[in-house]
Amino acid sequence: MDELVVKRNFTDIYTQKFPDDYLEEMKRLHYRIPDKTKILYLSLAKQLYKKLSRSINILDIGSSYGINSALMKHDLEMSDLDDFFLQEDGTSLEQTRQFFEKMPSNDNLNFYQIDISNPALQFSEDVKLCKKGICVNLETDSLPLKEIPSLDMIIATGCIGYIGFKAFSNLFELIKKQQTKYSQSDIDKPIFAFSVLRIFDMEKIRQTFDYYGYSLVRTDLDPIRQRRFSDSDERHQTISLLKSKGIDVKGFEDDGHFYAHFYVASPKRLENHLISMSRHMEKNVQIEN
Repeated sequence: MDELVVKRNFTDIYTQKFPDDYLEEMKRLHYRIPDKTKILYLSLAKQLYKKLSRSINILDIGSSYGINSALMKHDLEMSDLDDFFLQEDGTSLEQTRQFFEKMPSNDNLNFYQIDISNPALQFSEDVKLCKKGICVNLETDSLPLKEIPSLDMIIATGCIGYIGFKAFSNLFELIKKQQTKYSQSDIDKPIFAFSVLRIFDMEKIRQTFDYYGYSLVRTDLDPIRQRRFSDSDERHQTISLLKSKGIDVKGFEDDGHFYAHFYVASPKRLENHLISMSRHMEKNVQIEN
């Protein structure tokens, strides 16, 4: 069974000019994983900031409307975005700019975003949730070297599975070009952090990381709840798929939700440092599903 056939496609609500429809549907499905991954990403970003003593350049792949950026830069939760964007009278672009401008902002985080939805990226740029939005298909398109600076961290919440090992090969080729352009060493290469639903097989992605000299590690964090199943078919097919792979769903998907593992990655030469960062993150972050 194809994992992407199991999971509902939300393309229609990712391509609107404003995030209202997206947020309304995610609220209905109790999609709250960005609230949980936020604190994991921030833990890693703070460790990088302490090490580098400068602002951190973060690339968010599958960024959609810049949700990760909104939550991380402005210390918000999904419910805060719901309260603002899902007002009965709606919101304008100018009101949205003012909303974020009034919020405290972590200026040590510089976001760059990649997505296949140009309207979603344009919105994120317009309200200053990112420095630059790049509309490309990571599976097939070349990445514009001039538009992406030297990166410190690459994150993804929810898009792994829709994108696979070819997308990561594309990213690693970009990193190789940046290494030449900016005279980078392994110490300067970005770390990765992302959540992946338990239905997706990570073997080809793991092999890709290994080929490019990276260690990919699944953290010891408990699986993170992503969202409710959209209907009984999605639930039945997901649980059937997991059981066919020998994955125990008791206490997880059988409660009616998707669950995801959390991964981190770094150059192999820095694997000990990666493990140290990961353990520090796990020790200092408490996630409640």
